[in-house]
Amino acid sequence: MPDRFTVLASGSSGNAALLETDGFGLLIDCGLGPRVLSARLREVGAGWNRIHAVILTHIHGDHWKDFTLADLRSRKIPLYAHPAQLAHLALVAESFEPLRKVGLARCYTARQALEMTPGLAIQPIRVSHDAEPTFAFRIDRHDAAGIAWSLGYASDLGCGSPELVEAFAGVDVLALEYNHDVELEQRSRRPRHLVDRVLSDCGHLSNDQAAELTAAIAYRSGDGFPRHLVQLHLSRECNRVELAAAKGRASLAPFNAQAEIITARQEIAAKPVLLARQADSHKRCARRTTVTAAPVYRRPTQPPLPGFDA
Repeated sequence: MPDRFTVLASGSSGNAALLETDGFGLLIDCGLGPRVLSARLREVGAGWNRIHAVILTHIHGDHWKDFTLADLRSRKIPLYAHPAQLAHLALVAESFEPLRKVGLARCYTARQALEMTPGLAIQPIRVSHDAEPTFAFRIDRHDAAGIAWSLGYASDLGCGSPELVEAFAGVDVLALEYNHDVELEQRSRRPRHLVDRVLSDCGHLSNDQAAELTAAIAYRSGDGFPRHLVQLHLSRECNRVELAAAKGRASLAPFNAQAEIITARQEIAAKPVLLARQADSHKRCARRTTVTAAPVYRRPTQPPLPGFDA
């Protein structure tokens, strides 16, 4: 089966994505209950027999479920998380201690690449979000000729950073949060404290912020990269698929107008992205020739909320 990346669900009700490569299956987050997760796997022609590990971005409840942790133990599937995340799960998740006792709770750390299977390197990148710590991941598949394909995955973050831009330079697939439209967020009936939290540097990316970050990553990449933009974690109340897609398409137009835009949703699995070495894969971080002026990357202007300083 070809290598592929599929978002199984993305949004405030539950998040999970599936990466399959050379017979190895990795779930990024497990924020769906076992029945729903099993159904989504079947929906994309996969199953639990293809899952060999789970890696956690952060500890908000839409990225892990207690019953699913119990399912991991019964299926002997390891959970990888940062030590601080594991410590939190030990306090709040009934299913965590049985998982830990059988050696299935495993650690990753910031700035240290993790190799779960030969040729698959996962680099955690710390990002700004109000669940400390929260991580994005750059995932590279290596073959005899070098990097065959790369994935950048950042599902929850209040703002980007130059470090994230550099880390995601040259990825084939950019999976990035496009959470809300600022006007819809401000006009919503949500409590003011929730609106302030979403708009803060430790909240979620707006379409405009995500588009700016997308453009900065594309500029830092070689011609033709990224090939795919997968938009994550859209707010049902404060965003629209067409708004997010339009912003993403406009951000990539000066760099790679042929890039595919996939907007992930909560209620169905997204279209799978096939991953393979291409003839121009060696150009992923070459000097860009199609654009002469670099986009200006600015941090958001909203101040962080008290207690959420990055």
